Amino acid sequence: MKKIPVLFVLILCLAADYCYGQLEPGSGSAYCSHKHTSLKNPVTHENVQFSGYDVSYLRFSLHIDPAIDYVSGSVFTLFEVTGDLSDGLKMELSVDLTVDSVKSQGNLIPFIQSGEYSLSLQLPGSPEIGSMQEVEVFYRGIPVSGAGFGSVGREEHNGIPAMWTLSEPYGCRDWWPGKNDLTDKADSVDIIVHSPELYRTASNGVLVSDEVIDGIRTCHWKHRYPIVPYLIAIAVTNYEVYSDIAYPGGIPVEILNYVYPEDKADLMPRTRQTVPVMELFSEMFTPYPFLKEKYGHAQFGWGGGMEHQTMSFMGRFDFEIIAHELAHQWFGDMITLNSWKDIWLNEGFATYLAGMSYEHLFDGYYWPFWKSQNISYVTSEPDGSVYVDDTTNVSRIFSGRLSYSKGALLLHMLRWVCGDEAFFTACRNYLEDPRLKYGFAGTSELKEHLEAASGIELTEFFNDWYYGQGYPMYNIICNQVGTGDYEVEIRQTQSHASVSFFEMPVPVLFSGSGQDTTIVFQLEFNAQKFRIYPEFEIESVKFDPEQWLISGPSVDTLFRKTELAGLYPNPSRDYIRVMAGDVQPEDIVLTDYTGREVRTGITMSGPVARIDVSGLSAGWYLIRLRTASEPKVLKFIRQ
Repeated sequence: MKKIPVLFVLILCLAADYCYGQLEPGSGSAYCSHKHTSLKNPVTHENVQFSGYDVSYLRFSLHIDPAIDYVSGSVFTLFEVTGDLSDGLKMELSVDLTVDSVKSQGNLIPFIQSGEYSLSLQLPGSPEIGSMQEVEVFYRGIPVSGAGFGSVGREEHNGIPAMWTLSEPYGCRDWWPGKNDLTDKADSVDIIVHSPELYRTASNGVLVSDEVIDGIRTCHWKHRYPIVPYLIAIAVTNYEVYSDIAYPGGIPVEILNYVYPEDKADLMPRTRQTVPVMELFSEMFTPYPFLKEKYGHAQFGWGGGMEHQTMSFMGRFDFEIIAHELAHQWFGDMITLNSWKDIWLNEGFATYLAGMSYEHLFDGYYWPFWKSQNISYVTSEPDGSVYVDDTTNVSRIFSGRLSYSKGALLLHMLRWVCGDEAFFTACRNYLEDPRLKYGFAGTSELKEHLEAASGIELTEFFNDWYYGQGYPMYNIICNQVGTGDYEVEIRQTQSHASVSFFEMPVPVLFSGSGQDTTIVFQLEFNAQKFRIYPEFEIESVKFDPEQWLISGPSVDTLFRKTELAGLYPNPSRDYIRVMAGDVQPEDIVLTDYTGREVRTGITMSGPVARIDVSGLSAGWYLIRLRTASEPKVLKFIRQ
């Protein structure tokens, strides 16, 4: 399993209400970008998008014993007819699971299970468009597990069996029959799991009942927010349960934790890290999207995390992974990508929000590390776009370098280009857009809100940074051309031929004489030159001091200081030295302050001319250096 190089691991406990443990900048994307390992086989086709019906409600009733590789039960679907279903109502279910029967309105109906995943149900009559219909599929079998984790995963912890599901992107069909695509969300879900008394089930929404009858425990979860199929999940083992409470916007939200008993003592201080992060995200963006229910964690046997709606499944409890999966509740769960081509809307946002947790917490100490680490990772290879052009390649969908880190830095640069106020306004408007909220969105909808809030046309930016591949490399050349007068030239090369030039505002820090200033240059073409007039003498130049830009590792800055013409000593009694510097005078003339020539024919001896002034009266004098361009005039005092 490929992992992003990690700078360091540091255990830090703050003298506050929360203990921040296992701080590992980069772990959010390093351990969360390999969900493709959950698939039984490499996906060779994009999932089918079903038409003709809109799912309103789902009810799962499942029998599961984690000690046995077997599942049985039914899934009930209530839906509205939106098109022609004369050829059957199409769903997906792995042929590794056997359909025993299908009912509609309480009556058995015909079905055909074919191919690898196809399930077609023949509804009675010709359902009218707009009518509400229902089907219930009864099935059983051994859900497949791939190498490692599987859409349905299993392990033993401390000798106790555990079972869980992880369906992103196409894995729903490996354990339940349904409309497995990105066009429809069920308005509400009931999930009922029957298992031996030892086990508890963790799932979406609110636990409305937990009953034991004749040695069988029945856990009933109810979720009343729209939910996309891949975010529905269950995990079953002998969980210990405890809660933390967050107060986003002053409203209490339960953070419900289902953990392995042997790990509870270690994990309790870690899960409390969720509290300040939830409050931070709610303040920066919008209130936690599922306020009426809960948020939670369910420990499972996979090495990363998965943002199942209202309950993330967690294989690790690093601070950054906790922040990453929580961020998905806004970006990915409440608003879900409408195509796997736009996975960055889920993973880029979650990675960036986890980074901004470092910006706002821990006194900002880890924020520069997070930025430099992600920039280095993105620029470790010369190619790759944020846009996913091949959604049959699941490892490409979940590329840590492109979908996670480059997607996050794309947002970081949008924040730089648009400005903080416009960027966060656009994000809040995007989240509150009634067309998108609790529904689906694509890149074009986010771009629309960014342009509206900033007043900046961003088509070229997205062409370069979203569709285009690679990144720029910069060379900054600063030349002193006069006292307080400097010329800055910025050169750019590109790592990939898909982008001819990245038009960007480029920040450069100039320092000297105990002062500094950052100047932003609007770079529109290569080798563009700018004139600047800082109020101090420049001694050093630094490109992008706050790390706003994706740029290659060969960024160079060059500072050339011009040796200016001058006099020494000044005032003088006996002689004065004229230092011409970079000026090549044709002749040198000494005059008094009225302009009357006192001495002519003065010549340079190398870069210096020595003039005897011992015979002059006290007062102000001028040295005129005649050049081919403009003359230089220097003043001195004869004491």
